[in-house]
Amino acid sequence: MKVLGISCGRRMSNTEILVKEALMGAEEAGAEVAFLRLQDFDLKPCTGCNSCVIDLFERLGPGRCVIKNDDFPVIDEAMMECDGLILGAPIYEKSPPGLLKVLTDRMGPSHDQGFRLITKKRREEAGLTGPGGPDERSFKPRAASLIAVGGSEWDTLALPLMNMLCMTMQIEVVDRILYNWVALPRVVALHPEKLERARRSGRHVAETLKKPLEEAVYIGEPGICPVCHSKLVEVRHEGDIYPCICGICGVRGTLSIKDGKVSFSVSEEDWPYSHVLLTGKFHHMDELRDVSLKPHPDMDKLPELTRKYKDYLTPIRPPRAGAATGADEEE
Repeated sequence: MKVLGISCGRRMSNTEILVKEALMGAEEAGAEVAFLRLQDFDLKPCTGCNSCVIDLFERLGPGRCVIKNDDFPVIDEAMMECDGLILGAPIYEKSPPGLLKVLTDRMGPSHDQGFRLITKKRREEAGLTGPGGPDERSFKPRAASLIAVGGSEWDTLALPLMNMLCMTMQIEVVDRILYNWVALPRVVALHPEKLERARRSGRHVAETLKKPLEEAVYIGEPGICPVCHSKLVEVRHEGDIYPCICGICGVRGTLSIKDGKVSFSVSEEDWPYSHVLLTGKFHHMDELRDVSLKPHPDMDKLPELTRKYKDYLTPIRPPRAGAATGADEEE
């Protein structure tokens, strides 16, 4: 049982202290632990080229990324190897640092367990055995704790965006901690109750991994979504009704207020469409296939229709080594 800690904050500041405290708790519960600091890594952003999806679905491969000259493979291997995850992040402008979003995008469709399960099934049907397909470690059960640390109550998007990294890889979030009013470096070390809560979180992740994941118990920040415990609910105006959608898992539900308390209820019919469930992911893939990825009958007209945009305006670019200041190089 291996538990990986990822800190998205500064070296030896509040986030790192809490992540390491949680790892100590996981170690107490019998886990082998490892730690990485996201800022130590050179991560290039996803370009949205869909090469990973093409590799999965057309070549029945592992979902290779075309970006080769950065440190992503090191993080990928650490994620594949772990059974449990402690993810910690400081809160910048109501959300975690942008580098975490870069990692989440890179772990996107290529690491989606639903996508990989379909490729695995298609390989089996084609009689393909041995290496070459999705990493078998993709399919093992995993559990995670999320720890967000902020200097005020500007925290609305912190835990939801952290949750996205777990949703892709089908990692069960069993704890979420939100600490506000912790702004000065290392000051969290002066709060023993916060340290103990983080240590308990790590122990809980490790103890969860000793049982079937179906028995996992959520002990974190209370939310109103009954599926993923999100606090974030979006209200959409569609005709004469206002359907409500969970901001994390996308499940539709109904908001109601009783005795001044807000609740969000989800019907049995809607529950399977939650994006944190494999049933919801398979439904999403069917939608992609039947709608947005379905070739338009006039695709052959695109070169002519888009020609006018190609040379419209010269983009602002940073100075390049060896180039004259202000000169625009030909592509």
